[in-house]
Amino acid sequence: MTENHKLEIGENHRRAISVTLAALDQALCKFKRWAEGYETESVLYRERNTLLSHQRQVILMLIQDIRTVIRELRDDLSLQPDVLITANAIRAHCAILWEWLEELHTKRLRGYGEPPQGLAGYLNPRTEELIGLVRRLSNATLDESKNRNSDKRNGAGH
Repeated sequence: MTENHKLEIGENHRRAISVTLAALDQALCKFKRWAEGYETESVLYRERNTLLSHQRQVILMLIQDIRTVIRELRDDLSLQPDVLITANAIRAHCAILWEWLEELHTKRLRGYGEPPQGLAGYLNPRTEELIGLVRRLSNATLDESKNRNSDKRNGAGH
């Protein structure tokens, strides 16, 4: 389409197209980091970046080409960007992780067979510790000024 011509579409179509293209753009962000040599190494999660130099160059060029098309679609269809609020994303991930961590309690692990003797005494307290830390991680994203105002309204903080 030309700069002066926008295609009129309904809000439902606009939303469906936006969600798909935002997911594509988000994946491109990760691909770009990998093409730039990024990799993660943590305790139980590792990324090994095996991309060769020429692969990285091709990937970066293709990302630019894809984003050119996305940009045209955004402009022609009046699409709005998806804005990820990191604090909200962290809280959402923590809620999911909390649920997964609950599955580490030995009473839930019985679905995989009877846990060995001593595992409950070892794993359950550590699971509770992890759950508590994930809750604190989630809470760390809350706006402290809102928390203080809420505490004052509830009579706390004196």
